[in-house]
Amino acid sequence: MANQAAFTLNSNEIFATIANMIISQEVFADNLGKHQTLVDKARVDGSLYGDKKLYYATDVLGTSAWGNDAEASNLLALDRPDDPEVQDITLDKFRQIRLTVDNYLSKRAWSDEGAFSSFNSVMLGWMRETKKVYDGTNYNVFIGTTETSVGEQDQTVTIASTDTPETEAKLIAQKIADLIVEMGDYTRDFNDYGYLRSYGEDRIKVIWNSKFLNKIKKVDLPAIFHKEGLVDKFDEDVMPAKYFGRAVAAGDKGSGKVINASGEYDPTKGLVVRSKKEFTVEVAAAGGRPARHVRHFPGDEIPSGATVKSGGDFEENEVYIEDASVVAKIVVKLPPYMSAFEVGTSFFNPRSLTENHYLTFGHNTLEYLKNYPFITLKEAISE
Repeated sequence: MANQAAFTLNSNEIFATIANMIISQEVFADNLGKHQTLVDKARVDGSLYGDKKLYYATDVLGTSAWGNDAEASNLLALDRPDDPEVQDITLDKFRQIRLTVDNYLSKRAWSDEGAFSSFNSVMLGWMRETKKVYDGTNYNVFIGTTETSVGEQDQTVTIASTDTPETEAKLIAQKIADLIVEMGDYTRDFNDYGYLRSYGEDRIKVIWNSKFLNKIKKVDLPAIFHKEGLVDKFDEDVMPAKYFGRAVAAGDKGSGKVINASGEYDPTKGLVVRSKKEFTVEVAAAGGRPARHVRHFPGDEIPSGATVKSGGDFEENEVYIEDASVVAKIVVKLPPYMSAFEVGTSFFNPRSLTENHYLTFGHNTLEYLKNYPFITLKEAISE
């Protein structure tokens, strides 16, 4: 949606029929100072050949009593292992970022070649910046909203409603310290296959909800938990609270609910519904801002009144409800983010004197690796 510039040239103080000229034009280029880095740690190589990565998991063997000389008759016996578990990660998602620029009529909006070139450079730079936003928000939402209840991967720390913030922080820290010790033992509790595993402390990653990490950091925990190695986990990954959530439940829908009987989102009901996909909103002029076309990314709140239902603005599996009880995700290996290719192309249209630019890329459907822990730690408040 185009918006008229919010300024007009000023009439010259002496010659009223002449307008004063523009001194200079500057295009802001420092738009994104920090990107989400969790997805960069999860990147794995893709290929133009094939579309799957296969991950194999095997279980521990056993011991048997040895019968010394009697074992001679068993020489030809076969002791094959059980079939391995195989998980495939498929590279099947493809996206494209598109931009049209020109070197003719749009130049008339700029005072000189430098200002015009600066504008075009910033707009072309937005193409790869946009990909980074997509990758980061898409991956963060997957991490924050994916859960498995297999084994002991659904964990809870109970906090009394009368506990002080210091007590709450200590209980959360103690819970994570205990989990680190349990994960280091020989156990089948922390993977979907039920295979025997143990996890080194240095391999365990805590992905914090910023709301809880900021609370814990206010308490002098290092002296208390240094021996358990928990202090090192404070310096690991942290995501804003908005990325942590749960699926829409039956109790969220109906008359008087956050998603009413017509499927419309009502943000006044105390819950925040956020999107798992990109979406566009036409925003009316308000609060000093002009009417405009706004692009939103995964993790952003959906508009009030948007429908969440089959055939609506959003399908149920395209949204999640922000969950303020999620303390952290505890993993050993990040879910892989596989890139197929990243290709920038362009062509010049001689009839309209325009240049179309495209950035095309692919990635896999996101899945956590079932051979490794994907633990969700939540806080429960007791009366």
